[in-house]
Amino acid sequence: MSLTAEQRRILEDINATRPVSDAAANWAVKAGYAAQAEDGDIDLTQAGRQCVDSSTL
Repeated sequence: MSLTAEQRRILEDINATRPVSDAAANWAVKAGYAAQAEDGDIDLTQAGRQCVDSSTL
């Protein structure tokens, strides 16, 4: 799947632990790129990390 610049930025923000909007977090979780804990913490899944890693090559 090809990500838009906005979607890539969301994943990069999550990876860098910068705050993202609820809508952005929900998109990342629904797309399978992030997982959200009950306490609200969010982190990238393996798929999300691969997207961020490949965008920096």
